[in-house]
Amino acid sequence: MTQTDRLSKRDRNLADIRERATTVAERIVLEEGINALSARRLAKDIKVSVGSLYNAFADLDAVVRAVIAKSAAMLADTLHAAVETAPQDRRSRVVALGEAYFDFATAEPQRWWLLFEYKSNAPPDSKVQDFQLGLLEMLIRAGDGDPKSEQHRQFFLLLWASVHGLVSLACRPTIVAINPEVARTYIGDLVEAGLNTFPIAGDLRRRPVQVT
Repeated sequence: MTQTDRLSKRDRNLADIRERATTVAERIVLEEGINALSARRLAKDIKVSVGSLYNAFADLDAVVRAVIAKSAAMLADTLHAAVETAPQDRRSRVVALGEAYFDFATAEPQRWWLLFEYKSNAPPDSKVQDFQLGLLEMLIRAGDGDPKSEQHRQFFLLLWASVHGLVSLACRPTIVAINPEVARTYIGDLVEAGLNTFPIAGDLRRRPVQVT
């Protein structure tokens, strides 16, 4: 007997509503933007009442968080695959993560926006925070850092911030448009420049390191 089989009829119905609502909400958000999503439209599209929708989800923000969770899983799978198939020196691993992140953002700009730019009125989502911390730990380990070292955490946060800034300007140009193809070529330079100042754990000084 599966877990679904052990659920009551009501719980199975709510699970079905959550699954269908998340799929339809994802389509609406990706194709039309977050402002096109409303509880009334979503309930109509999946053929349930607004009350039934709110029995399955606390509010519309919960629906959006479910969509974000699917996008987070996609990005995590993409980054894991990139680091596992990269040449196993730290520069190559970190560059592979940066390029995979860049490619995801440019291929799925709406998903990227939901993950890193969307601001909800709801309290911070602990699952999203855990996801972002997981990405940071992946980056630290790829760069041969120590996830338990606060200095290394700050170092790799700054390194990620430099790549994230490049991605932001390529995905949504503001003052000056950056050609995405050109921007991507600078990821390796950003990573190499950062790794050349990689700190020793517990030492506030910086030292050059050999980048293999």
